[in-house]
Amino acid sequence: MTKPSSFDVAFTALVVASGRRRDASPAELVGAWGRFVAKCQVGYRGSASDYFNELTSRDSIEAALQSEQLSGYAEMADLEEQVAQIDARFRVLLRPDAFPRMAVEDWWTRGIVRFAGPKLVRELKQTYRVTIAEI
Repeated sequence: MTKPSSFDVAFTALVVASGRRRDASPAELVGAWGRFVAKCQVGYRGSASDYFNELTSRDSIEAALQSEQLSGYAEMADLEEQVAQIDARFRVLLRPDAFPRMAVEDWWTRGIVRFAGPKLVRELKQTYRVTIAEI
């Protein structure tokens, strides 16, 4: 097993300190974000609770991207590029201002996917009065 780099250790410590208990290393967290976006690309099948829970991976990534503590690591450029590629795939799926009370800079929580499976469609309509297409 390969010893984690100092960047991996610092990144994981920052993410764990923020309260995240799993998917805390850079690879795990970016992987979780990518898997979530892939689910959304084909129509997210889980509940609203599942959707918003999985979306927290992007919150944790943003905290790391904005961290002064991590800004000096050369690995941040690669991380930013990986996240930017996944973000680009997610942005095209979103109805951007479905939750206008959310901060504009937190675009991933301000928007909602344009289509999903029946459970998410139903729960969004019932709970948030947000209508999206059912696949």
